[in-house]
Amino acid sequence: MATHFKRITIISYSLFLIVTSSLITVLCYHLFVFNTFSTDDSQTQAFREVSAEQISNSPIKEERSIIEVMSYGCHYCAANEENLAEFSRSLPPGSTFTSIHIASDSNGLAQYAPIFATLEEMGIEKNIRDSAYNTIITRNVNLTEQKALDAWLAKNNIDSAKFNAVRQSAAVKERLSYMAAITDHYAINATPMFIINKRYVVAQDSEFPQFAQRMLQLLKQDK
Repeated sequence: MATHFKRITIISYSLFLIVTSSLITVLCYHLFVFNTFSTDDSQTQAFREVSAEQISNSPIKEERSIIEVMSYGCHYCAANEENLAEFSRSLPPGSTFTSIHIASDSNGLAQYAPIFATLEEMGIEKNIRDSAYNTIITRNVNLTEQKALDAWLAKNNIDSAKFNAVRQSAAVKERLSYMAAITDHYAINATPMFIINKRYVVAQDSEFPQFAQRMLQLLKQDK
């Protein structure tokens, strides 16, 4: 009887820890992301529609597009990967879904933008993204340090000399400039954020697939 009671106590305590952990995660997300957006007009809001002038002057050229602004150092970006991959396959014909890295001199989340842009120019960014997330977020490795970066490149069978040469290229500088222009134009200071039809800037305010439906609704709204 005592053993049975002890087992029930252990199970109850384990469930308590699981529920508590989940609630803390959700609470932190809303406090440090959504509440940040709502308490300061200078911050990026959870949902924002830009002006007609901003749409006209947008650095984004695609008319029917969703652009995810992410960061290799963003836990929520990493958690979204599978859902977004599935979502991108469900877009209506003529629509596009792309990801860019937040790029800004004043935002710590942007420090990995040169790595992202270089991998993109090499044509391997999508294939290596999970490794970047895991290394930076899970293992807490700072890939902005050259020694750590070289070790990570070697682990992923990427030639370090080639990577560094591409990193200094005009093409990578253009990619960084493009990402910085979008970050600045839409006042992005948190990730992940989604820019829809050059018009709407939204943060994830619900679980998938509800959030996916919301983005599709906004994508089709200007049709």
